Amino acid sequence: MTIIKKIFGSLFLLLSMPIFAFSSANVNQTWFYPGEVVVLTLNADSDKVVFPVISKIAGYSVLSTNNAKSISIMNTKRMVQSSKSYTFKPLKSLQIPAYTLIVDGVKQTTKPIKITYKKPTKTKAGDDYILEAKVDKTTFFLGDTANLTITFKAKKSLSATNQVELSMPNVKDLLFTNNKKVTHIADENYNVQTLSYQIKANNFGTIRIPSLVVTISNQSRDAFGNFLYGGWNAQQKKIFSNALTLTVKPLPDDLRVFGDFTMKATVDKQKVKQGDAVNLTVRIAGKGNIGDIEALKIDINNATIYSDDVVTSDQGWQQKFAIVGGKNFVIPSLKLDYFDKKTQTKKTLSTQPINIQVDKVTPIIATTETITTPDNKTPDNKTPVNNKLKYYYLLFGLIIGALISFLGIRLNSKPAPEKNQDLIKQIKSSKGDKALFDLLLPLNLNELDPILQQLEANLYKGETHKINKKAIITLIQSSEP
Repeated sequence: MTIIKKIFGSLFLLLSMPIFAFSSANVNQTWFYPGEVVVLTLNADSDKVVFPVISKIAGYSVLSTNNAKSISIMNTKRMVQSSKSYTFKPLKSLQIPAYTLIVDGVKQTTKPIKITYKKPTKTKAGDDYILEAKVDKTTFFLGDTANLTITFKAKKSLSATNQVELSMPNVKDLLFTNNKKVTHIADENYNVQTLSYQIKANNFGTIRIPSLVVTISNQSRDAFGNFLYGGWNAQQKKIFSNALTLTVKPLPDDLRVFGDFTMKATVDKQKVKQGDAVNLTVRIAGKGNIGDIEALKIDINNATIYSDDVVTSDQGWQQKFAIVGGKNFVIPSLKLDYFDKKTQTKKTLSTQPINIQVDKVTPIIATTETITTPDNKTPDNKTPVNNKLKYYYLLFGLIIGALISFLGIRLNSKPAPEKNQDLIKQIKSSKGDKALFDLLLPLNLNELDPILQQLEANLYKGETHKINKKAIITLIQSSEP
């Protein structure tokens, strides 16, 4: 009886002890194709878990992590499972090592897992599905483009409701642009779908495009996102195309632009008043890597030049300038060096020089005209003057000259009257930056240069400097002799 009590007592103790928490490791797939990611998940039957900090798995960086927790009740007993997932992208077969977790204060170690790299096999004639990739040229110059055509074939006998997804590869130095051209045809055995992309290279050299991948799934959804069939047991199949190799050649002579272009420079006027701006527009049209054409720079002596940013669109390339010159000037010839697509040689485009005439604002000077007559002759309708009167006139002129000199000396001894009264009145009554700029520019006063620069910025750069007219008048008065 005592023995039976001991047995039942020991059994009761075992049943009353907490169940030992279990930990494990698994992966979403034990084999993988190139470019696919693998997800390692560590699990523990507890909510008190310390997961390891993992930055690399078998030498491959962890791309992301995710924590999850699930709660279930079995026979009135609450059960908690905690997990942490690690995503990485391997390139070859490997073994995921064992990892140690601390579960309820106890160390537990998972088992290693082997995963296998699976080399893709391109489809061939007669397969249920066929995927092919072609380019119109395998060798081209940097700046040019190639056209990629992708053809997907599915046998007519197969289900037409399968979900098909194309994955484009991520290739360094290549940019794929979808032309959004899709064609659907049918031949004797297959339904055929064709897509097209444009390929542009950002660097030269030999570039390999790996096999394209199409994933076919029997899992589909309706318009509301609900599963129509397949459910969680949906099966997936991946098919692969052929790989491609491209050779991108560098442009000769350190050129950066490739294509077929035309270039034109125009102005809104060729004759302006001093202080007015000439608006120049440069346009480049054609086909090629027009977006790589850099902004032009113009240098003209004794002229101020403002330039806008380059604008590119479907119509081409454009840059605008505003040029203000103090005297006549010439807009020089502008040039573009590029590699011509048609001739496969270097080509230079040039615009014609443009002469600009600047009319200066000059003050009106009063003049007197002296009428002379030949010796010993008297102008018509004039009365001859006798010799005595001539002396009287001479004496009278000397007296008048002496009086004027005396008055001039007296007047110069007093403070000089204020000059430029008309100019100051015009400055006070001027309306707008343009009118004020036209009044100040002909003065050629160095003291006014900062103000002229602010006015130019307001007129041609869209800035909003506040101009103090009182300060301008003070500068002009202080410059008077």
